[in-house]
Amino acid sequence: MGLVVDRSVLLIVNPVSGGKPASTTALSDDPTKLKPDALADGLRSRGLRVRIHVLSERDDPAEVARGAGPNEDVVVAGGDGTVGPVAEVLTGDDRTLGILPMGSWNNIARGLGIPVELEAALDLIGRGEVSKVDAGLAWHAEPGDDAPPEDARAFFEAAGVGLDAAGFGAVELGERAGWRFAAWAAWRALRRRRTRMLIELDGKVLRRRAPAVTVCIGPYHGLGFALVADADPADGLFDIAVFSGMSELDVVRHFLAVARGRERREPRIELLRGKRVTVRGARRVLPAHADGRSIGITPVTFEVQPGALRVFR
Repeated sequence: MGLVVDRSVLLIVNPVSGGKPASTTALSDDPTKLKPDALADGLRSRGLRVRIHVLSERDDPAEVARGAGPNEDVVVAGGDGTVGPVAEVLTGDDRTLGILPMGSWNNIARGLGIPVELEAALDLIGRGEVSKVDAGLAWHAEPGDDAPPEDARAFFEAAGVGLDAAGFGAVELGERAGWRFAAWAAWRALRRRRTRMLIELDGKVLRRRAPAVTVCIGPYHGLGFALVADADPADGLFDIAVFSGMSELDVVRHFLAVARGRERREPRIELLRGKRVTVRGARRVLPAHADGRSIGITPVTFEVQPGALRVFR
């Protein structure tokens, strides 16, 4: 952990973050304090030089973050959908990510222990204490692949294969084509039988019949699912949940039970830990996701990048 002194920041504000049904509480009860200029003033009052960019509908947060100067840290006022792409840009970089959690679930911020109250979150960034936390990479491995390719997808919450990924895929389909199609896709996923998976974990091959495998960096993902509530995003290891011995409906019920950060122990979930995992379907391909975004089908490899992201924490 280090202390950052006399730094400039690029403040990226997503003005439409948050507000999904049953989501977490707002960063402040006073909406005027969450306006972009007010957030910038809050950072300036703590001694930071601030350049502000308010995202429009057409803006890509990652592209905006790439425009930060070589000595500018980047503060994101938004939810996971804004924080994640910016974090991907800053992975392996000397600049530091700050988060003002303004999303519906704030999985990344909550998993890192970042306050979800405005003044405390501003104070944390103002103090300038930096921690290095893990990133995950996901890619479709070819035989003989030892290192991640340049186009590997970074993730900071969780990735998954099987029913977990199919659920996120149904949501993506609903947003593009309508919720009738999403319901149809979800119904098809629930009707699939469990398939045997080949899980290669740090060189050891495991065979499991399971509807889903979820690879976690931190404790929360999706709708605040507290799947592995004690997962540490800075320990250099994945926490991997294998839903062995559970039906598709059992898996759905469990995800609903642990939504919004609720903890629940399920003895049928096999918990593993490791640095690199490859998942294959033994008889058919399976959908995969990283941070809720589809990344195609198996086989897929996930590898942790220890301490790859600097965060005000």
